[in-house]
Amino acid sequence: MIMIAPMKERDIPQVVEIERLSFKFPKPESVFREDEHKYLVAKEENQIVGYIGIEKVLDEVHIINMAVHPDYRGQGIGKRLMQHVLNEEEVFFLEVRISNENAKKVYERYGFKVINTRKGYYADGEDAFVMRRLPGD
Repeated sequence: MIMIAPMKERDIPQVVEIERLSFKFPKPESVFREDEHKYLVAKEENQIVGYIGIEKVLDEVHIINMAVHPDYRGQGIGKRLMQHVLNEEEVFFLEVRISNENAKKVYERYGFKVINTRKGYYADGEDAFVMRRLPGD
């Protein structure tokens, strides 16, 4: 059974491993340590199978990062993480690689719409779509 809980220091090594397996340019461990309070983890027993990071600024929420371990993808874990953080009171923002069609489709299912493009946003120079979800979408 998947449980979602705030990330603890002991979870960081598994989160960093998922990050490394999921992204071409993974965030370093120090980012997760500095922002530990911003992350939630999806656990199956003692195994971290996914995570999501959010940052609240006034009445807006920025989804800063999300990933599911490759061995657990396609099982609805990303969906559970998104449903856990989304609400109908706040505006949500995120950036997604223009080339990441799968992620874009997932976000669109939750009411996110492309509102802008950030040129050269990623370390390799790829652009990002800025997506927003308004209350009620």
